[in-house]
Amino acid sequence: MSGYESMEREKFLPERLKSFCAAILERVGVPSAHASIVADSLVEANLRGVDTHGVILLPRYVKRIRLGLMNPKAAPKIVRDSGAVAIVDGDNGLGQVAATKAVEIGVEKADRYGVGAVGVRNSNHFGMAAYIALQAIKFDMIGIVLSNAAPSIAPWGGARPLFGTNPIAIAIPTGHEPIVLDMALGVVARGKIRAAAREGKSIPEGWALDEHGQPTTDPHAALKGSVLPIAGPKGYGMALMVDVLAGVLTGSSFADGISSVHERGGATGVGHFVQVVNIKSFMPIDAFRARIAALASKVHQSPLAKGVARVYLPGEIEAAVKKERLQSGVPLSKMQQEELVELAKELGIKTRFLSKIGLERSGE
Repeated sequence: MSGYESMEREKFLPERLKSFCAAILERVGVPSAHASIVADSLVEANLRGVDTHGVILLPRYVKRIRLGLMNPKAAPKIVRDSGAVAIVDGDNGLGQVAATKAVEIGVEKADRYGVGAVGVRNSNHFGMAAYIALQAIKFDMIGIVLSNAAPSIAPWGGARPLFGTNPIAIAIPTGHEPIVLDMALGVVARGKIRAAAREGKSIPEGWALDEHGQPTTDPHAALKGSVLPIAGPKGYGMALMVDVLAGVLTGSSFADGISSVHERGGATGVGHFVQVVNIKSFMPIDAFRARIAALASKVHQSPLAKGVARVYLPGEIEAAVKKERLQSGVPLSKMQQEELVELAKELGIKTRFLSKIGLERSGE
């Protein structure tokens, strides 16, 4: 058995994985504080089971930085400030950094005005949307995050992609485990289609259309075509509206003006829209928590459909996955491990894989 074969399905301690990712980012010029944010975002996605937005993205980010397509030393700054509203220029840097700054500004404004709305332009892919929205709940505030993305969804009835799967995330503080909605507007994340293509697998019917607008189960044909939107024309309409808020309104790129983080090209031009709601401006936080608890109880006590064991609130499944993975480790596929090992070698960072222990940095 080869060394790579022996790495298949191994698991890694989250903290060591974060340290490894941060070290990689720092090696290509990302400041330590920013590298820590991005590494935390990627590993948190893996912990929550959103593996398409986890450490699998690290080599893509690094590649764009090394090609000069993304600014590793970006310094996002406010370029417009008006009451409860602000616009941040992301300086073509890592999306997690710009979006996190937007939440910080939103929290400050919500503390003063009750709500804060912050647009971000000239940014990039920001990983798992829930990670950004969850920053607000630390302050007992509601976080709402939207982002546009490279075209993958065609207008309903069209054959050419024009809108991204444009994620929406909303995080609600409860005093316990937050309620977290995190969804893209495609029936499936495009990353899952890419994964199927890499692994030589077909995709289920109902996921995508080919370049002629016809249904396909071939992931390669799907990547040349478009992802189907959730709920048909309703999902397309939502994708358009996210593009208006995150792209048109912020002054960022929109529709087919956005480039993919997975392709070689210029700046992606991604935009984000962040809104923070201060619950205390509506009612005392204890009253809100009591009302949320009552709502959650009604959901959990709903009569069950045949064959269903329980009803979940948004985010509960991901929270359960995180609890398990914090104990057992983050699983990485053979291919992911190979990519990370190769990347570390290229950057002169020595590593060794330890089953159920993690990626250990043993010197530079």
